[in-house]
Amino acid sequence: MKRTTSLAIALAAVAVIAAPAAAQTPKKGGILQFASVAEPPTTDCHGTTTFAMIHPVVPQYSTLLKAIGPHDKTKIVGDLAESWEVSPDGLTFTFKMRQGVKWHDGSPFSSADIKATYERIVNPPEGVVSSRKAVHQDIKEITAPDANTVVFKLKQPNASMILHFASPFNCVYNAALLAKDPTYPSKQVMGTLVGDAVRGLLGQGQTLS
Repeated sequence: MKRTTSLAIALAAVAVIAAPAAAQTPKKGGILQFASVAEPPTTDCHGTTTFAMIHPVVPQYSTLLKAIGPHDKTKIVGDLAESWEVSPDGLTFTFKMRQGVKWHDGSPFSSADIKATYERIVNPPEGVVSSRKAVHQDIKEITAPDANTVVFKLKQPNASMILHFASPFNCVYNAALLAKDPTYPSKQVMGTLVGDAVRGLLGQGQTLS
C-alpha cells in the first residue's frame, strides 16, 4: 500500500512539472528582454575585447565567417563569405562573397569592404584602436581582384587563421565610410543585410581538422 501511494505521488509530481512545459507552445516573433551587466566602452568592434560588445553591437554586423557556438568553436560557416579555399602551403586564403548583400543604407556590399575592414584591423590608421592587430600579424597582403573575391596572403602558415576570420569582433565595415572617416564605427552603427536564410545555416559548416 505504501509503495502504491509513493508511486502515485511521484506520478502526480511529474504531471505537475510537465504541464507548464506542454502548455507553452512556441511562437514566432516577439521581444526578447535580457539584462546585461556591462555596457561597451565603444561601438567599434575592433577596438575592444569586452563581452559587453557581444549583446548590443555585434548582432548589427556581419563577419567574413562565423563559428557555430557557443560550445563548439571548431565548426565554421560562411557569413559574408559564400565559400573559401586555402592553398596547399597554407599561405593564401581566397574567399568568394555572397552576392546581393546590401548595407543598411541600401548601398551594395563588395569585397572592397572586407579588404578595407581587415586593413583597418592589421594596420589601424591614426585615431583607431585595433585590439586584434596582434592575432592578425601574419597577414602580409589583402587584395580584392573583383567585387566578389578577396584574397589574403600570409607571411607564414597560421593554423588559427580561420578561427580569427570567424571572430565576432571582426565586424565588417563599409569601405566608403572608412575612406571618409576611419573612426566612423565609434559614432555610427551600420551593418549589412545578409538575410535569415543565410544566417540559418547552422550545422552546415566546415569542421576544422
